[in-house]
Amino acid sequence: MPLGDVVKCSGIPTLADVSCVYGNVTALSLVSEHIRSVFRYAGIDMNLEDAKMRSMVAETALAIVSGYYYLNLYELCIFFNQLKTGQRGQFVWGSRINNQAVMVALHDFASDRREAIVRMENERYKERSERGYSRIDDAASAMVSGVKGIRNLAEKAKTDYKAFRTLFPLLPNNYKPEDLFGAYGGKEAAIRAVYGDDSPPDDVASRDIYKFLCDYNCRMNRK
Repeated sequence: MPLGDVVKCSGIPTLADVSCVYGNVTALSLVSEHIRSVFRYAGIDMNLEDAKMRSMVAETALAIVSGYYYLNLYELCIFFNQLKTGQRGQFVWGSRINNQAVMVALHDFASDRREAIVRMENERYKERSERGYSRIDDAASAMVSGVKGIRNLAEKAKTDYKAFRTLFPLLPNNYKPEDLFGAYGGKEAAIRAVYGDDSPPDDVASRDIYKFLCDYNCRMNRK
């Protein structure tokens, strides 16, 4: 799968998960094997008896595990495959691998991952919004059944509690329903109960409460 699809998947263990369940050594070994695979792909002689070579692999693996612990195992596979296919620039110079080039490439990969996550969240938000609008439209159609329109229902709700609860089936718990109903209808005592001493004019209060309760019902319906 491409990176844009992988970020949508849940349940894929991250490097942090591997370290937590199997220990840091396992996580380091996993990344080290990816690095050695890149060496082999580049045709670089892997002499594991060479202390310098072992140290280079270990240090690179440690930098990846400690700095990019949030990457999952599938994302790591994508990154190292992109290294092999040249999508992340040149990292082999002669018979050596430029570790810094690998880390810069991983930094860029993490940035691409963040952008993919942002796109995913935007898509999900758009889908939730569209579903929410559909539910609101359906609910509005049901609410205005037998009534000429939502404006007529909104006006009726100022004096008819049943119409008020049809218009606003969900009410926040931190207000008494009768106070919201009375304030929406322009009752001075109810407006004071909702707003306190600094109460707006009845027409302003009615508009504010209408908007507040519409927003509240829309928000709760989207959950």
